[in-house]
Amino acid sequence: EYIAGFTAVFEGMPVLADDPTNKPKTIVDVGCGIGGSSRYLANKYGAQCSGITLSPVQAERGNALAAAQGLSDKASFQVADALEQPFPDGQFDLVWSMESGEHMPNKQKFVSELARVAAPGATIIIVTWCHRNLAPSEDSLKPDELNLLKKICDAYYLPDWCSPSDYVKIAESLSLEDIKTADWSENVAPFWPA
Repeated sequence: EYIAGFTAVFEGMPVLADDPTNKPKTIVDVGCGIGGSSRYLANKYGAQCSGITLSPVQAERGNALAAAQGLSDKASFQVADALEQPFPDGQFDLVWSMESGEHMPNKQKFVSELARVAAPGATIIIVTWCHRNLAPSEDSLKPDELNLLKKICDAYYLPDWCSPSDYVKIAESLSLEDIKTADWSENVAPFWPA
């Protein structure tokens, strides 16, 4: 069930549609964990994937899994900070961050680094936990929402969350173009039983 849901995430992204003229050749997976996204994308597109994680254990496991799947020439993993990436400017066709943005204490710096390593015309995909957008009449979330987010942050050692509109503002401040958001709450709800 998890693998089916994981694959559905990728297949449901129109920016990753099977357009043979627009396949990424170089991909960075920021906050890669053990490299599931990188291995999937390397296999699907034949792209060179570089994954970064703060965990030496995750990087080692990602490299071992890539080797076991015959992908060590396409997917590699290293320890690096997403807020200070070890890559030159403009290196990647696809900048991918799946469920790591919520761990970043400085969202502006996080998105700025994603934009920095993106090649001209690259696609940047951020799949992250967000709280809802505030209504124009609201200054903050409701107390019960703040309480729930605090429980999640405490359980997962997360910094404060932001909203999709906060991410859009950051992207706009970096002059990124063709910015889109989508709410996937319905798709991930089965993985968060109450």
